[in-house]
Amino acid sequence: MAKIKDALVEMVIVFLVGGLIGAVLAVVSNLFVSGVQYFSDQREASEFFLVAIGDYSVSLSPLAFLWTAALVVVFIRTTLGVVKWAGPADAMYAAHQINEPLDIKRGFASTLAAFTSASGGASVGQYGPLVHFGATMGVWVKRFLTSRLSHDVYLGCGVAAAISAGFNAPIAGVVFAHEAVLRHFSLRAIAPIAVASVTASALGTSWFPSVSGFDVTFSVPDLAELVPVLVVLAPILAAVAMVFMHSLRFGASLPPKLKISPIAAPFIAATVCGLVGIWVPQILGLGIDSMNEMIAGQFTIGLLITVLVAKILMTSLCIGFGLFGGVFSPALFVGVSAGALAGQLAVIFGVGDVSNVLAIASMAAVSSAVIGAPVSAVLIILELTKSYDCAVAAMLAVMICSLLTHRLFGHSFFDRQLLDRDIDLQKGREAIALSQQKMEDLVSDDYVALDPGNNGVHAVEKLKKRGHTEGYIVDENGKMIGKISIYDALKAGEAEVKTVLEVDPIILLSGESLTVAMEKVSQFVGESLPVVNEENDLLGTVTEGDLFQAVIDVQRNARSMER
Repeated sequence: MAKIKDALVEMVIVFLVGGLIGAVLAVVSNLFVSGVQYFSDQREASEFFLVAIGDYSVSLSPLAFLWTAALVVVFIRTTLGVVKWAGPADAMYAAHQINEPLDIKRGFASTLAAFTSASGGASVGQYGPLVHFGATMGVWVKRFLTSRLSHDVYLGCGVAAAISAGFNAPIAGVVFAHEAVLRHFSLRAIAPIAVASVTASALGTSWFPSVSGFDVTFSVPDLAELVPVLVVLAPILAAVAMVFMHSLRFGASLPPKLKISPIAAPFIAATVCGLVGIWVPQILGLGIDSMNEMIAGQFTIGLLITVLVAKILMTSLCIGFGLFGGVFSPALFVGVSAGALAGQLAVIFGVGDVSNVLAIASMAAVSSAVIGAPVSAVLIILELTKSYDCAVAAMLAVMICSLLTHRLFGHSFFDRQLLDRDIDLQKGREAIALSQQKMEDLVSDDYVALDPGNNGVHAVEKLKKRGHTEGYIVDENGKMIGKISIYDALKAGEAEVKTVLEVDPIILLSGESLTVAMEKVSQFVGESLPVVNEENDLLGTVTEGDLFQAVIDVQRNARSMER
């Protein structure tokens, strides 16, 4: 009966957690898109900013809306004291450790800034901010509930719900949370994450039936006709994805190099993007309508080339210069434009009308390379199109593209962002936990301190009394001078211990990680190792047993999270 009670309680918690997070994300995700669409409609319909240039009338509304967005973003940043915006990379890192949890205020502020930027017409996306918002929401909900579920499960619920609500793809939401963020599968984690994902999709569809999405109703040609084209196209898509990701990194590096202040940078981005948007309005905002038109084959080759190049450049500029937003939607846009361009060229060369499928497959391929979730990208296509053949075609492009970008660039753009911060998720939770465990947390005061003027006889007596075979010579200021073994003390006899001490023993710095410590002790033979600070003050000692036990504890905790 006790087991039945525990199981029922856990089921209630699973549905409560998953349902609550899923419902919140269904509302937030759809309000985000609806709100951005509303402001986009106002920008496009505005006649207040029309300027006559010769025989033409040009609307300056993109500039006006983007300047307004930049002003609001700067206001949010300064008012809330946000030093750096948060995105999916931070959610991924938070899922792999507990020492640096997500900042709730920073997460909500980043989502608000992304909404403002996209509403103003910045060339940014919504999925990345919503994924981080979902992760933040999950961590926030955990504060009020006590359960066996670990923090990464709550975080995964929010991530899955964001993807599910955004694409109306609940299966892809579940897989994305495990594949891209948690990076492990367990029955305990899948249950609440699945509830959150299904809830977000179901409520989003029910409560917001009019929210625009992708229009992917078309017939799929025979796979035998598509395979050769996709095999040739996939490496090109990998190159496009890498150009896009390198461009994003380059854009982010410019403000520090040019010494542009965080206050001025968004206005520079707003000005440049606004001027480009006047002549190429398709690259402004989320670009869902433009993507649907490209999938339907309504863009000319010249326009496709223009929007492809402009989207890459403007997204890199906006995000790099502080008009914060996601990179997932721009990656979809870049993929669709590249695929639609390839489809039109294929028609010219007599391959056949495969533009629709190539646009969808390319969208999946480029986005999967950027976010590092190939399986999720294929499932998104499957759930969007309801076409098995289309999903198989996308899978071929996705796997080839992801393989190449993984080898030549990295697992994803977000992983590369973390690598720039010396965080390698590929090493797993254990490696991250080992790197976060500092020696100052393992220090013991069970050691023998000796004065430099003590003789060998006194040292031997003190070591015997304390049951140690090694002692540490420290001066009157607590600085470590050296180390001495009981055997050297016996040799010293009546002579001072400073005449026989080991002046260069293996030492550990208090700020060094357990990873560094284990590398050092691989060459160590002895009773204990001294731990000192940067000023060489002796703080205490650790034994090899202490280090091994700490490693075992880290491994046990990491494995418990993945069960």
